[in-house]
Amino acid sequence: MQRSATSDQVMAALASPFENHEIHYKPAVVSGNRALAIPYVDARAIQDRLDLVLGLSHWKDEYECLADGSVICRLSIRVDEEWIVKVDVGGPSDQPDEGDRRKAAFSDALKRAAVKFGIGRYLYRQTPQWLDFDPVRKQFVRPSAHPPASPSQAISYGPRREMGPKQDVPRNGAVRV
Repeated sequence: MQRSATSDQVMAALASPFENHEIHYKPAVVSGNRALAIPYVDARAIQDRLDLVLGLSHWKDEYECLADGSVICRLSIRVDEEWIVKVDVGGPSDQPDEGDRRKAAFSDALKRAAVKFGIGRYLYRQTPQWLDFDPVRKQFVRPSAHPPASPSQAISYGPRREMGPKQDVPRNGAVRV
C-alpha cells in the first residue's frame, strides 16, 4: 500500500547518507605533503537525491546572479501539496575561466540550499582527517584511503528509514510505508 509521504518521511529520505562512491574529498588545509580532507557531494548527486525522493515535479530551483559573481539559489520542494523554499548563496571559484567560476557559484548555491533540507548535512559532522597529498598535482595521493563517510552520523527526522534500492521511493514522490 502506498500513501503520500509525510514531511518527516521526506526529510528522513533526503537526509539519508550517500553511497561512498558519491562522496568526494577536497583539501581544506595543505601542510607540506598532507592535507585536511573535507567530504562533499557534487550538484548532480543532490539533483539525483531530489529526483529519487521527490520525483521530477516535486522540486524546483531558481537562481539569481549577483554583481560580485555570487549566485542565489531558491530551492523549493513540495510536501503535502505545500511548497517549502530554502535559500542560500554560492560563491565563484578561483578558476581562471569566467564561465567555470560562475558554474561553480551555481553548484555551490544549490548544494548550500540543499543542506538546509538535510541533504548531505551529516558530512559537516565528519571528523576531518589528514591524508597524503601531492601539492604539485593538487590531489590526494593514492593508495591513501579516504576517510569513510559514516552513515551513523546522519541526522534523523522522526523514525529512521534506510534508503534501499531506488524502487523503495517511487519517482512520483509517494513513499512506501
